[in-house]
Amino acid sequence: MDLLRHWHPVCLSRELTHRPRRVWLGGVPYAVFRTDGVIGALPDACPHRGMRLSTGRVRGGQLVCPYHGWAFGPDGVGKAPGTPQMRPHTACLEAVERDGAIWMRRPGATGPFPAVGPGGFHPVSVTRHRAAAPLEATMDNFTEVEHTGAVHWMLGYAPEAAEAVQVEVTARPDAVRVYNRGPQRPLPAALRALIGLGPADDFIDDWTSYFSPVHTLFEQYWIEGGTEARRPATVRIGVVYTPVHDDVTDIYTFVHTNAEGSGPRALALRLMLRAFAEVEVRLDASLLGRLEEGRGGLEGRRLGRFDKALRLQRQRIERLYRGPA
Repeated sequence: MDLLRHWHPVCLSRELTHRPRRVWLGGVPYAVFRTDGVIGALPDACPHRGMRLSTGRVRGGQLVCPYHGWAFGPDGVGKAPGTPQMRPHTACLEAVERDGAIWMRRPGATGPFPAVGPGGFHPVSVTRHRAAAPLEATMDNFTEVEHTGAVHWMLGYAPEAAEAVQVEVTARPDAVRVYNRGPQRPLPAALRALIGLGPADDFIDDWTSYFSPVHTLFEQYWIEGGTEARRPATVRIGVVYTPVHDDVTDIYTFVHTNAEGSGPRALALRLMLRAFAEVEVRLDASLLGRLEEGRGGLEGRRLGRFDKALRLQRQRIERLYRGPA
């Protein structure tokens, strides 16, 4: 299973300082570091005696092992100060900094880079949350709205309105789209005024999931009550699921809005969206830690109409993401 043929975010940009950092992908540790405007990513074990390179330091454009001083550049080419004629090497990964995160994959891989930074929209926040759950179960949670009434504060639909929510699922060989429409759950009057909502508006949660890497792009907006007129406010969210270990998944959330300008209303809306993303994703991560389910956890389960996409997504994860290149 070659997960490194896909791009994955492995930490936030702000988490990678002047010190190297240990990250995990698929149960394997790597050392990522900055040097001379370049991001390096190497296996987190010195090829000499196995010391964690992430506990070393960056000096002279190289990551220096703290054990014997062997040093390696982002290309994996090294030097051994005590034996100058040696030319040690270690494997290296392709690494980039984009959209507020550090991403990596195997050199020579050709998988597409996920479009988590929608063009024309304004960035609000980038966050990382860790869920004690497998990749499949984590994606299941983010791609059904039935749980939102019981779990979330603002997101989704009230439990008493769940029966009225329309759910449409469309599948392609490489993607699964889910369109949800239903009555906006009750919100504080000040928040409704900030977003520009009426008392009878419908909330639209329209998302598409892709599988190289595994990620979901959400578009959320409102329809004016009693009409088909779309309200101006729109939120776009990219969620990328990085499998840290078999039962641990990092959730990277990239929030964008169409709210323009630097006035008080636009600023307040961005602050609200930033707080919303932090609180709501934290609730999801906490919930997933109490879930008893593995990769095959849907077998034998009683699934409802909100769960139609889950089997489709798991099939594509197995074929497009975990399967052979």
